[in-house]
Amino acid sequence: MKKTTLAIGIVAVLGVAYVGMAWQTGNIIENNIDNQLAQITAKINEFQDDFTVSVMKSNYEKNIFSTKLHLTVTVSPQNTLGENAKPKTLFDDDITIHHGPFPIAALAKGTLAPQKAWLEYEMTEQSNPTLWKLAGNQPFIAGHIGISYGEYITLKLANKAIQATQSEIPSINDGILNVSNGSYTFSSYADATDVKAKVQLDKLDYISDDNNYSLKDVNVSLKPLNTLEDFEYQFNIGHAKYTLDGITKSTVNIDNFQSKGNFNYKNQNGDTQSSVDKLAFTFATASFSKVQSVVINNMIVNQKSTLNNANTVDGSLFSSIDSILWGQQNLGKVSLDFNFQGADKDLFSDQFSLEDFDEIIDSSRPVHTKFSLNKFNWHNAAGDINFNFVMDVKDIGKDALENNNNNVDKIDRLKLQLSAPFDVLGRISAQIEHPNTDNVTPEQINKASSNLVMMSKMFLYNSPIVNFSKDGKQGIFTDIEYSRALDNVKVNDKTMTKKAFLNSLQ
Repeated sequence: MKKTTLAIGIVAVLGVAYVGMAWQTGNIIENNIDNQLAQITAKINEFQDDFTVSVMKSNYEKNIFSTKLHLTVTVSPQNTLGENAKPKTLFDDDITIHHGPFPIAALAKGTLAPQKAWLEYEMTEQSNPTLWKLAGNQPFIAGHIGISYGEYITLKLANKAIQATQSEIPSINDGILNVSNGSYTFSSYADATDVKAKVQLDKLDYISDDNNYSLKDVNVSLKPLNTLEDFEYQFNIGHAKYTLDGITKSTVNIDNFQSKGNFNYKNQNGDTQSSVDKLAFTFATASFSKVQSVVINNMIVNQKSTLNNANTVDGSLFSSIDSILWGQQNLGKVSLDFNFQGADKDLFSDQFSLEDFDEIIDSSRPVHTKFSLNKFNWHNAAGDINFNFVMDVKDIGKDALENNNNNVDKIDRLKLQLSAPFDVLGRISAQIEHPNTDNVTPEQINKASSNLVMMSKMFLYNSPIVNFSKDGKQGIFTDIEYSRALDNVKVNDKTMTKKAFLNSLQ
């Protein structure tokens, strides 16, 4: 009897203590919610300057174990006039905040760690009757937000699968939108540090008379690195399809697109590795050269860019393709290795447009830029086409473009090599002419090569910078070494004056 009485007493004390803690948590939430909403809003507006976000609460009602309130989120575009300048409401609904330390709603979701607050949300029929109906008379979006006592916030949302037309959602222009079930997770501290994001969507389709889009198995993840501006990301699409019904109906299929890397959204530093298993273009009718399909297999694109101490950008691009199928013909494999140093940073801004070009090349901001095409190689059964160059350009400014006669004086150094044998070019040309077989005959290659020889010599015969044979091979060959500091230019193992070289380019 004494043990039972003791147990009941302990439970009663714990119960009273929990109620007190829950009430105290409610007080903490009440005292800090305005400040936290202001912090979150300020961070969102700090990260971008395209629009202004506003968050307002109303109908605040605090109880022992929960708090109810109405939340409204609006967005107002900046630098916009007329109807487009009016605020748009993103969220306008009632929410319930469950008090910690162990909200029942959190425990029901399998979250056992103490939570200062737990917010459950389900889109109501009143907030959006159309989406409610499309989701099968249930919430289209549901989710929760957990806030730990360490001020770490985790937001998890999920949407129901829907199918909609323009009659239901006016922004769908004469089409059908299919969205599968999806899940979205975002987390960070209250001061917007340690931001992480993850998106999973099985399918997103848009079907219309002219254009069809389809995405399957979409996965996106984002997490911070050393600073608030640096992020690591992964972006995968299992399959993407785009169909365009124009002069001829064409379809683009992308299989297993993967991209990962890191970037800094402020200084544009980035290091990304992307790949596509298969990129296929198909045409309902042969639109050119009798071909009805073009397939690129195993394409890799790796890019880097770094803002250097001179406030210009250094970067590189590497790309390779295992095979290019023109109809049934395998045109070969291609690889490219390119880098640059000292490029104007504004060229890499996401706000850059051609209208900004005059400002970028202003003569008051001279730069020294080096471009290097270390390798361009096209390999097929007949051999290789190779092309490379190095070019140093100094003092590029607006005056350089306005005075074409002086442009060459801006080139400090140029070294260029081209090797394009006619048998390699002829094979590619013959394959393009005969896409519906998987090989070409020697006669077809010889005919294509002869045509290329005739056309090349017709247009380039008098050019001193081109040779049509090298080491016993027929083709187009060029080897140039130019320096602004020297009066002569080395062209194909011969020396010519700079004036004669420049005249040959005209």
